[in-house]
Amino acid sequence: MKFSQSILAALLILNIGFTVAADAEVKVIALFYDKALLQVGDKQKIVKKGETFEGVLLESASGRGAVVIIDGNRLKLGLNQSIAGNFKKPDRSSMKIYPDSLGMYYVKGAINGQPTRFLVDTGATFVTMSGRKARSLKIDYRRGIRSTAQTAAAIVPVFQIKLESVSIGGIRLPNVDATVIAGDQPAEVLLGNSFLRHTRMQKAGSVLEIRQRF
Repeated sequence: MKFSQSILAALLILNIGFTVAADAEVKVIALFYDKALLQVGDKQKIVKKGETFEGVLLESASGRGAVVIIDGNRLKLGLNQSIAGNFKKPDRSSMKIYPDSLGMYYVKGAINGQPTRFLVDTGATFVTMSGRKARSLKIDYRRGIRSTAQTAAAIVPVFQIKLESVSIGGIRLPNVDATVIAGDQPAEVLLGNSFLRHTRMQKAGSVLEIRQRF
C-alpha cells in the first residue's frame, strides 16, 4: 500500500453556501477574541472563528470588529453594525474549501456522527486514519480485514473496515470503505476516494468546490 505524495491541500475557510434567508439581518451584538455574538434574523449565537451560523461564516473577530462571509462576500462589521440583504437559502449539498498557508485543504466533518477534521487527499484510495484516531472515535477496527503496509519506519498492520457514515457540511454518505493503520500515523484523517468518488470536485483559482452527486 502506498501513501500519496500528492495530498490536495487544506481548509482555512469552509463555505457551505454562505447565504442566509431572504431579508434576514446579520448583526454583531458583542465582540471577543476570535469569537463574536452574531444575530441572524431572530436567532443569536456566540460563533467561533471559522464557524458558520445560519449561513454566515465568521472569518475573524477582535475588539475592533468582525469579518464575516455572506453569500461569497467578505464584509467587516463593527459592534452593533448590521447588514440586510436578499439572499437565497444555502445549498448544503455543496461546499467551497479554501487552502491554508501551505496550500492544504482541511475540512471539518464527522465519522459515524463523531466530529472529525479531514485532509482532502485525491491520491488516497480510501478514507484513511491511524489506529490512535480510530480508537478516539470508538471504532473497533481490529475486526476489519487485516493486512500489512510498508511505511518509512517499518511494516505495520493495516485494517480494512466500513464506516457507518462520513459527512462534510451537508454531504453525507453511508457505508464508506476506510483503512486504519495501526499506530499514530497519519496525523490527519485523509478524505480519500472512497468518499470523493461520490462527489464532483472542481477548482476555481485556489478554491476547491465539492458537490455531492445525486
